Amino acid sequence: MALGSRLRRDLGQPLDPALRRHGLLARPAPDGRAGICGDRQVGGSISFVPGGDGADAKWLSDDTRHLLAELDPKPDQVTIAINTNQMNIMELMTADDIRGTSFERPDLARTYAEMTVPAGPEWVAEHLLRLRANDIQPHLQLANIAQLETVERLVRRGIYLGPLNITWVAIGGGFDGPSPYNMMEFIRRVPDGATLTLDSIQRNVLPVNAMAVAMGLHTRCGNEDTLWGQKDVRATSVEQIEQIVRLAMEMGRGIADAKDARDQYRIGTWYDDVDDTLARLGFPPNRKPDQLGFLMHA
Repeated sequence: MALGSRLRRDLGQPLDPALRRHGLLARPAPDGRAGICGDRQVGGSISFVPGGDGADAKWLSDDTRHLLAELDPKPDQVTIAINTNQMNIMELMTADDIRGTSFERPDLARTYAEMTVPAGPEWVAEHLLRLRANDIQPHLQLANIAQLETVERLVRRGIYLGPLNITWVAIGGGFDGPSPYNMMEFIRRVPDGATLTLDSIQRNVLPVNAMAVAMGLHTRCGNEDTLWGQKDVRATSVEQIEQIVRLAMEMGRGIADAKDARDQYRIGTWYDDVDDTLARLGFPPNRKPDQLGFLMHA
């Protein structure tokens, strides 16, 4: 896939050098294994590279992004942003991070600093509807708890009825920064029935991934997020994946096969009504008319 990636089941075989990024670990299965994602995922941003000198870095039009629900061959997942938001990817980057890259050009850095994510309520609802109609699962890319709360309301109002696969995108610049305090509160607020990936940018990627491995969450790495392994040492996407595999093994987290990971993501699964979805995801039920007191989990 151009924007997602696929990973071979057998780690004894060489990894595909075309990989750009990959969520690696899933919440542990009952036998303690974590999962390598074997699904076909397409990034919902498609591309926000400026179209030429002087052009803005911006996401493609609403109609163009809706076409992701009609791809052939069909992906298993399409990532989706929730709520229009600033996306200044330059805010956490240092001079060392961007050395030798086009980000050293002030004009290009400026346009990426001014980028926003267009994901208003009408577009989100329509996109979720189209994805379900074509049996494509959304993978939610969330900047903060406010967006997580919006997702919960989408479920409570019946706009989205399916598994919750969430990435916490801690890249700063309008998104949460990679502070452990932000991270732990976000983890606390994610319902038990969801899967959660932790994501960051540049040299924050490995420390955030290490914490994700320790807690049995998904990780994400690759050259879309960082060019670096250790300080001043470039690392390819494949080298970053292999690094996380080594880290997982050191922590006693074996690697599950692609089928296990797809099962944890519940690829191809949908729910029929709001009450059932809330119960499966681990949210308290909706309040009934005239109901008093605290709401309890189903």
